[in-house]
Amino acid sequence: MGNPGAKLTRHRPRIAVVYICDRKYHDITLYSIASIARSHRHPLDFFFLQSGYRSAIPPSLAAFVGSRGHSIELLEAPRPTHAANLEARGDKHSHISDTALLKANAIEAIAHSHDYLLYIDGDTLAFGDISCEALCGFAETAGVCLDLAIGTGADDPLIFRRCEAAGISPFYFNSGFMLINAAKWRETGALDRFAENFTRHQRKCPYLDPCPTHDQCVFNMTLSGDIVELPMTLNVQKCALQTKLWRGAVLRHYTGPWKFLPVRPWRCDRKEYALLRSISGETGLPAPGLYDFGISYFLNRLRRHKAVAAYEQAFATVAGKQTERRSRMRSDHSDSLKAL
Repeated sequence: MGNPGAKLTRHRPRIAVVYICDRKYHDITLYSIASIARSHRHPLDFFFLQSGYRSAIPPSLAAFVGSRGHSIELLEAPRPTHAANLEARGDKHSHISDTALLKANAIEAIAHSHDYLLYIDGDTLAFGDISCEALCGFAETAGVCLDLAIGTGADDPLIFRRCEAAGISPFYFNSGFMLINAAKWRETGALDRFAENFTRHQRKCPYLDPCPTHDQCVFNMTLSGDIVELPMTLNVQKCALQTKLWRGAVLRHYTGPWKFLPVRPWRCDRKEYALLRSISGETGLPAPGLYDFGISYFLNRLRRHKAVAAYEQAFATVAGKQTERRSRMRSDHSDSLKAL
């Protein structure tokens, strides 16, 4: 795995932010777009791809995005252009629709017009500047973040043994936040390889047994060994709810069936509610609803203290391993300079 920003381009890269969703996720995707647009310092080109429906971007949101120096374009989701029959089996996560299988096609559709593109799921909220331009410049195909449940072994401790047996990297990333090097994506035929790996994955998943994922394992199979590891704070999934990592997240990813809208007070802290209120006021999007000022959230934290503690320990272990990897990389780089 490489080092983000290690090979910075001479010009500021043109960066796209790509969303694809069905009608079910339309409203939360609008909030996600607004959260990134309001805090990202440098211009971004937002592309909102809709699958199986058509609903206009509210003029007030479009005006808000433009006022922050960004652009936004509404597109119809592309149809699969490869031979693989992308149909999810019935044993997959029920809260994830078949639209997830079109992520690779959405990336392909935009990869010809931009230097880098951020594919991001609509069930995300940015609490600060994710600074895409500072992460760009890597030569690998994608910059990705660890899947905090599967990649730490918290959901399935056997995943590391399976990876070893299959001869693949045990670094398992979450496919809801992928910063793509567009040129490398095209040069390596990533879309065709995704289709091939989808067929292989339908026969047997090298990571999970049984496997509940639609596209995520396929992306891991396709990009393994050609990725940059990004900081965990850029994609903190909801398994980290009420941990220190969740509180300090630059971007929260509301994986699972329960999203940030409608507001559920026992899962929503004051920081989250304040952001939702701000977005609503700035963009004219519907208000997030009633809130009890953190009382239910606090009580839920007490109820979940054992689960929270277990994840805190897992994340601390992962952070330690990341620090070791960065130290080795710096040491190897220093030795290379001395040899010159």
